[in-house]
Amino acid sequence: MNKLFGILLLTLVFNVSADTLKNITDTRNLSDKMVKHFILKEFQKGINIAKPYWPLAPVELDSLVNQIEGQWPIVDQRFGKAIDSDFVKKEVIGSSFIRYYYLHKFQKHAIYWQITFYKPKDEWVLNNLLFLDTLDTLFELQE
Repeated sequence: MNKLFGILLLTLVFNVSADTLKNITDTRNLSDKMVKHFILKEFQKGINIAKPYWPLAPVELDSLVNQIEGQWPIVDQRFGKAIDSDFVKKEVIGSSFIRYYYLHKFQKHAIYWQITFYKPKDEWVLNNLLFLDTLDTLFELQE
């Protein structure tokens, strides 16, 4: 019985450590995977892979998926078929926040996904996700 408990405990510890974002590379990899699902209109899959790293209740994240799916027919009608995505930039606030921007390209226009992570102590957690069709934030001055 003690061996079984020890194995179970070891499994739980391994599973907990497997669901952590230890460094900035992990946050970028997760963001890339999420956006790949979003491009394919697989919003639930994109959110599901983020759930272990997002300190919101799963029901709240499912509600977020419902909101996105509810708004998406308007996006489809207005912008046409999704074509591809581009990683645009990252922003940081010290060593505590990192934000990634991805362009979601359609036939007639584009939107962007903004994915923010927060590092309260030793590990990163997902902090915020949004998409917007106003691209002013992404423009950069070039000479």
